[in-house]
Amino acid sequence: MKKTAFIFLIIMLLFMISVPIKACAEDINDIESEYNDQIDVVMDEYDIGIKAEEAKEVTISGMTDKIISKTDFSKRKAINLLVTIILVTVLTAILKTAGSGLIKNSSDIYSSVCTLTAAAVIAPELSRIFINGVNAVKLSGGFISAFIPVYAGITAVSGGAVTAGVYDITVLTASELIVNLSCSFLMPLLSAATLLSVTGSVCGNANFSGTVNIIKKAVTWLLTSAMLLFTGYTNLKCTLAGKADGAATKTARFIISGLVPVIGSAVSDAYTTVRSSLLVIQGTAGAAGNIAVILIIMPVLLQIVVFRLIMCAGAAVSDIFDEGGMTKLLRSFDSTLAIIQSVLVCYGMMFILCTAALMKNTGW
Repeated sequence: MKKTAFIFLIIMLLFMISVPIKACAEDINDIESEYNDQIDVVMDEYDIGIKAEEAKEVTISGMTDKIISKTDFSKRKAINLLVTIILVTVLTAILKTAGSGLIKNSSDIYSSVCTLTAAAVIAPELSRIFINGVNAVKLSGGFISAFIPVYAGITAVSGGAVTAGVYDITVLTASELIVNLSCSFLMPLLSAATLLSVTGSVCGNANFSGTVNIIKKAVTWLLTSAMLLFTGYTNLKCTLAGKADGAATKTARFIISGLVPVIGSAVSDAYTTVRSSLLVIQGTAGAAGNIAVILIIMPVLLQIVVFRLIMCAGAAVSDIFDEGGMTKLLRSFDSTLAIIQSVLVCYGMMFILCTAALMKNTGW
């Protein structure tokens, strides 16, 4: 009897000193809205033109329309430039034929005039594309620097803290390195290649097209190798970090399920559900980041591709009319454009592949 009374007294005392606590889970829609707002701020700052939620519904045709609308190179300009190059080539060939018997070495004079005229016509557009390319690298670097901390935070909250740390450090470091190198060396390199192209084409005894081609191949191979090594390293580190995060998550679920009495399994299942929802948010944010980088880089790449096609078409026409200087000039310009193209492609692919690796390795 005394024992029963003592137990009853203890229970009554526990009820008297207990503090009622109300527990509730935050609505996952509120979390998604908060993160989407953070991503949208970054998108608006860099004039991307889409929202985070719109990334789920972006189609190829929609992306194509946005890229074309952002491309600062009209069809009329492209056609006018090609027609001008062809007219200069044809007119020079006619003058060389008509004046070959009147002035000694008139052929070399007409070729030099043809090359200089073409260089004067092409140079403004070429310079504008170089500036656009460097600006695209800078803009991408600024966007990546603002986007990665937000995205890494989403990844950490969704259970990938170690993976997020690896991604944050490696991609930010690589991005800053590429941007700094591009700002310091890319424009001087492109300017030097352009000057070598013009000099080698005007001076018949000097041929610098081989030098420009070597520069192009060196930059292309160096960037391609660096991108492959970096993305491979980042993918490996993210995979290992993802395994560590997966083991930590499973351990946490086991502890919750085993040590929390009565409702442990329910809490564990709730954690899994919330984490799955957070992974959906992470996937949406990652897709939005990749789309943003594409929309920054692709318009400039489209300009470069169009301009390179014009150079190739002009070189083919000058070959037909046997204008060696003009052909060397246009092919050297094409090699110069290939340098900035390789920088943009490698930079964009680095970010997209590393982000895809992060998304893959956090969805255990």
